[in-house]
Amino acid sequence: MKTANDYLGLSDNERIETAIREREGNTVVIPQRVSEIEPGRTWWVLDRAILLPSNTTVILQDCKIKLSDKCRDNFFRSANCGIGIEDPEPAENIHIKGVGNSVLEGADHPRATGDASKTLACPCPKNFSGSPNPTFDDLHRHSYGTDALLEGETPKGDWRNIGILMAKVNHLSIENIRIVEQHAWAISLEACSFANLNHIEFRACMTRVIDGADHNVENQDGINMRNGCHDVIISDITGTTGDDVIALSAFASHFKVRRGGELGFTQILCNDWERRDKGIHNVIINNVLAYPAGGCSIIRLNATDGAEIRNVTINNIVDTSPDDFHGNCAIIVGGRPGIIGEPGFPYGNQQEQSLFNINISNVTTNTRDGIWIPGGLTNSTISNVIARSPNLPTVKVLRPDLLVDVIQTGVH
Repeated sequence: MKTANDYLGLSDNERIETAIREREGNTVVIPQRVSEIEPGRTWWVLDRAILLPSNTTVILQDCKIKLSDKCRDNFFRSANCGIGIEDPEPAENIHIKGVGNSVLEGADHPRATGDASKTLACPCPKNFSGSPNPTFDDLHRHSYGTDALLEGETPKGDWRNIGILMAKVNHLSIENIRIVEQHAWAISLEACSFANLNHIEFRACMTRVIDGADHNVENQDGINMRNGCHDVIISDITGTTGDDVIALSAFASHFKVRRGGELGFTQILCNDWERRDKGIHNVIINNVLAYPAGGCSIIRLNATDGAEIRNVTINNIVDTSPDDFHGNCAIIVGGRPGIIGEPGFPYGNQQEQSLFNINISNVTTNTRDGIWIPGGLTNSTISNVIARSPNLPTVKVLRPDLLVDVIQTGVH
């Protein structure tokens, strides 16, 4: 079987793209890079995203793929979506499988980082505003990006900062890889189904040393699952992230009209909820041994403006943070209920019964709040939750009146 190394004399992008185009059967192998021109460089450097069409299996064989300082794009993206594609056709059977030690690594000097709410700055110290009493926004409004120095470039982050982006893909898998210093979310699924993500390690902490100085790099989540996803298994997740390790985010607000493939947004699909499924359902999350070094949550579930999250099983979550580090919470279920007529900040209004049949078990945590339930929860169970510190609450509920048929057992 040919590998990407069989296509010499081309750029790294062209070699991999040719291997995908001329693959034998459905499989393409990317081993360590071999080049007669640069015999000392064994890793691949991308200037643009590798697009994966339907019926493609990529085997990463003990290799490292790194984004170049020219790249403002993903590592991998399903080929059905991109700039100007307003209504992507469904794709199917896309698989990324690491063999041995396979790594995806961000650029040394990223052109852009963070999500669409973050303004680029270069340099970008944590308190970019310089305020002597910085607010939360002062600390998190800006994110590093060399494009901040260039006129005419988009001044904020968007979906191009996501590491692996899959949209409207049926039957997909991502397994056995390490993702290091992603430019925003490491993996994002939009309207994907029958997916399996397993044995993935993250290495990020929302701050990077670049040219000898600390810079703020926002929104380094691990896995984000967005509207329309269902029948997904996530298992054996390890390491550290800057933001949430895993987030299920069914945000259906209409703050801004978003066309498919439009820049300036963190999602690549449109937000026409007349044509799209708002919710997320049938999800299993199992064996997560990780923590958000930026202090957020290990797992976040939130649904707003008529969207629902239902039928979610979360089991065996271990906060691996140091004893003196206390993140916000291990698991946050829902958001604060919005006031009728006033949009909630920053995600929209959570309806009182938008999360139901959420079953959480076997959680060990060192966070300030073990499980934080700020809004409504229905027909759910919470069992076997242990706080490593006796001074920290295991389950914290803001509105007990919004809990309906929620059973708690073994909460210590």
